[in-house]
Amino acid sequence: MLTTNTKLNIPLTNKQNLSECRICGAPAQYTNFGAISCYSCKMFFKRNANIGQKAFKCNFGGYCEVKRDNHHMCTSCRLRKCFQYGMTTDKFRPSRSIKSKTKSLVKVESRNQSETLSILNSLKPDHSLLTTSQWTLLSNLYNSYDESQLLLIGKSLVDTHNSLQPINVTYQRLVENFSLSIYETTRKYLRLNDDICKLSFSDRSIVLRNAANNISGMVGAFTIHRFDLFNLDSFLEITSAIYGHRPASLTRWTMKFIISDTVIFKLALSLFALSKTAYLYSPNISIDSTNSSTIFHIQNKYAEVTWKYLNYRYGWYEAVKHFHNIIHWLMTLTMSTINLQNFSVHVDYVDSLVELTELTFILDDVEEIIETK
Repeated sequence: MLTTNTKLNIPLTNKQNLSECRICGAPAQYTNFGAISCYSCKMFFKRNANIGQKAFKCNFGGYCEVKRDNHHMCTSCRLRKCFQYGMTTDKFRPSRSIKSKTKSLVKVESRNQSETLSILNSLKPDHSLLTTSQWTLLSNLYNSYDESQLLLIGKSLVDTHNSLQPINVTYQRLVENFSLSIYETTRKYLRLNDDICKLSFSDRSIVLRNAANNISGMVGAFTIHRFDLFNLDSFLEITSAIYGHRPASLTRWTMKFIISDTVIFKLALSLFALSKTAYLYSPNISIDSTNSSTIFHIQNKYAEVTWKYLNYRYGWYEAVKHFHNIIHWLMTLTMSTINLQNFSVHVDYVDSLVELTELTFILDDVEEIIETK
C-alpha cells in the first residue's frame, strides 16, 4: 500500500524504513536536517546547502541516479535530492567564516563547471539513443576520471619549454611530476570506478594490474597528444631517458588513433580498464583466473554506451570510424605497454598504485561490514 508525504508529495512504500538513507540508500538511523539520512549525506548537505543549487550544474541534464556507491559523482543531483526529500538549512548553526568559505567554493566550482561544460557542450538532454540508466552510466564514467591536475602540469610543460632555458633541473622535475601525475590520476580512477569496486577480491587483484597498465598508457598518450609534447625537444629527451626510446616511439604511433573528444577518451579508459591482456605483462597469471562472465558483462555495458554516444554525437558513419580508432588505439597501446615492462620506473609505479588501491578497497569492505552490523 502506498502512502504519501503531503509536504513533499513523494510516494513512500512499505519497503522504505528508518534504517535507509532517503538520499543514497545507505544504512541510516537518524533524521538530519529534516530527512532520514546517513552521516555522509548529512555532512554533504551541511557543506553544500548554503552555496545554493544554482552553483552546481549536472553535465547530463539532471538524470544522475544517486546511489550509495556513486553519490560523490554528481553534486548537483545529490543536493537536489536532499532538498527534494525535505532537508532544510533551518537548523544550521551560524558560522563566522561561512560567507568567505561560500564565496571561495562558488568560485572554484564555477570555474570547474565552466571547463567541463565547454568540453561537453555537444551533449543535450536528448535520450533518443541513450536510456536513462545509460545516461547515468555515461555521467558516472565521465566523472570517474579527473584530469584537471594533469592538464595544469601539461600546460606548465609547454610554457616552461618556451622560456629561454627549458633544459634545466626545474624542467626535468616538472617532467617527472607529469609522469607521477599520470599514475596518481590512474589510481584515483580505479578507486572511483563503481564496477571495479564491486568485483570479488581475487578478480580485483588480477584486473587492477592490467587496468593500471592500460589506463596509465592511455592517459599519458592522450595528454601528450593534447599538448603536442613530443614536439618539445627537451620533453622528448627527458621522457626517452626515463622510459626508453622504443616506448616513446610506440606512443607516438598510437597518437594517430587518438580522438580529441574527451568524452570518448574517458569512455575508452573504462572500456579497456577491464581488457584481459594481463597475461602479456605477467605470463604466470592465467587469463581464466577471473570471472569472465562478469568482466564481459561490464565490458559489453561500456561498449554499448560508447557506441550509442558515438552514434548520437557523430552519426553512424563517423561512429564506425571512431570506434575503429578506439580498437586500434588499444592494440598499439598494448605493444607500447609490453615494452614498458622492461623499465623499473614504470613497473614500480604500477606496483605501488595497485597496492594502494587494493588496500583502499579492503578498508572500504571492512567499513561496509561494520556499517551493516
